[in-house]
Amino acid sequence: MFSEQQERHAQMARLDPRDTNGDGVVSPEEAAAYIRDYLDSASPQERSQIMKDYFGGMSQGERQQMGTALNSSPVNAGRSINPDSDDDLVDAYTRTAQAPAQDGRSPLEAAFSQGGMLGSPLVKAGLVGLAGIIGSRMLRR
Repeated sequence: MFSEQQERHAQMARLDPRDTNGDGVVSPEEAAAYIRDYLDSASPQERSQIMKDYFGGMSQGERQQMGTALNSSPVNAGRSINPDSDDDLVDAYTRTAQAPAQDGRSPLEAAFSQGGMLGSPLVKAGLVGLAGIIGSRMLRR
């Protein structure tokens, strides 16, 4: 069970989100897989709160970039995502993270991979930062 994986949570909690050169212990793709596991196991209230905290710390430009990328995901096709709305971003991010895997990766992992729609080093650092936030919260339980 996800909540009982103390070593994995500790590893994520130790991450430095400023490490964008790819030489860290955990890759953005691994962070995306960890986030997917968390989103699959967290209660809707807990998931919403941690994601709102994450999006609340983003600049307007980062929120816009995230909204645009999430809107281009096939999982969110035809949906309007307002980057100023925490609820819209949480819903779209969660839907993308929990979508069925294709080619062995979730749409979230694919979005953050090399050449993916969220492949910039800064955005990848944000993903690793979110994994660190989740890991820290899981350890405090």
